[in-house]
Amino acid sequence: MKHGRRPEDVKQELQEQIQTRNALANKFFERWSKTDIGRKTGRDIRSIMESNPTKARNIALALNNQERYLKSLSESIVSTSFSVRPENLLRAVKIGVANSNRGDIFTEYPLQTTDDAIFYIWMTYESALRGATAGDRIYEKINQFYAGEQAISGTLGTGTGAQTSFSLAAVSPLPLIPRTVNLIVGGAIVAKDNGAGVFEDFTSGATLDASATNTVSYTLGTCTINFTAAGTPAAGAVIQIMYNWSSENSDNFTSLGTVGITLEKKRFNARPMPLGYNYSTMTQLTFETTGLGNAEEMLMQTVGDEHAKSRDYKAIQRGRQIAAGNATATFNADFAAEGEVSLKSHAQNIIKAIGEVSASIYDDIKRGQINKAVVGSKVLPFLKLNDLWKDDMTQPRSGVYKAGSLSDIDIFVCPADAAILNNDEMLLTYKNPQEGLDLSIVFGVLTEIDAALKYPEFYTRGFKATVEDSIIVQPKFCRLMQLTNLNTSV
Repeated sequence: MKHGRRPEDVKQELQEQIQTRNALANKFFERWSKTDIGRKTGRDIRSIMESNPTKARNIALALNNQERYLKSLSESIVSTSFSVRPENLLRAVKIGVANSNRGDIFTEYPLQTTDDAIFYIWMTYESALRGATAGDRIYEKINQFYAGEQAISGTLGTGTGAQTSFSLAAVSPLPLIPRTVNLIVGGAIVAKDNGAGVFEDFTSGATLDASATNTVSYTLGTCTINFTAAGTPAAGAVIQIMYNWSSENSDNFTSLGTVGITLEKKRFNARPMPLGYNYSTMTQLTFETTGLGNAEEMLMQTVGDEHAKSRDYKAIQRGRQIAAGNATATFNADFAAEGEVSLKSHAQNIIKAIGEVSASIYDDIKRGQINKAVVGSKVLPFLKLNDLWKDDMTQPRSGVYKAGSLSDIDIFVCPADAAILNNDEMLLTYKNPQEGLDLSIVFGVLTEIDAALKYPEFYTRGFKATVEDSIIVQPKFCRLMQLTNLNTSV
């Protein structure tokens, strides 16, 4: 959908939406941080806010959505038909969000409804002018002559190594501005017009044959060039002119480049991701009479942990599937084969290899660099040999966990699984520090729902589900790197 508003107005509006959402989340955080759910279930939500404000806000929003869902059920339904208590559902929600790393690797977006949407903007070229294609995103293309009245056009020909005379038919728009016309051979400026329609050598030396015609018509846009024998263009050298045209001429107003704003809307279709559970009444009785704890609470913690792990594994699998559509980078970990004196010295080169992946992303879509990575179990000890490695011991070594950082790249570890990530692979991705901008994958989460029944055969059976959906926004931010010969080197 196109809008006639200024780019800065649309950007400001989107930023205000993000700020409004964060302000609402901060309000919920203040409320939940004062409750037992926020303080005593797993990590204190206040300590999470200190290290990861985005995750703390997501927890608060998830708790609020869960509470809103519970309020839609009558007290009799919750207490009679459903054996799981509301406070334990809230505990499971908090555990599931807090113990998941998905939002740190990719982007999580708390939903307000099952049919919520995410908005993001693209700046586009509106006209096919001077190398630009209408509709192309300006941050993903380079068209240096689109803005302004300068152009490089009018190819006179290609050098053969022997041809010395070249001419150019009319270029447009017209007229050309005197003293702005440059003659370019093989990418280098070799002559300029003198303001009177005559080309003169740009550098010392006899590039142009002064005894022959070397002229440009400002009104017609034509030119004729004659080179000396010494200045004859080499075979394959492209001969062009670069010039300014009059943007003040009313006939040329259609040649002024314009940009537009495309406000794109992608809608989530949140669906339940269920997980079943059951336990016997005898198990519950044993727990409660032997001092082991409350079976229901422990079960809800287990369910919450499993949902957290499932979130991470599914997200990494989705990221790898996207990355597989882009070029896969390789890094040979065998230091001897690569001419290094030791494994440690060779490990210093991994940052350069990751930097080359960042460069390919930057060259391709003109923005972004790798700042998040999920690595296999055999890659981790190799990364730890790098001098810029820093350990992170804040998370238990279970499932997907944050192991540390390599320079400015956060490193997470994933157990080996052929369908998710192999132990010699790295899933590299870019996550914009400014939430809501430049997304690879965004996961929209509404709430958690739970239903359980106590059967006359003395056991309880139920299902718990996360209601969520995901959207792929920019697949080129996900890349895969394989480290070969790790068994030989590590």
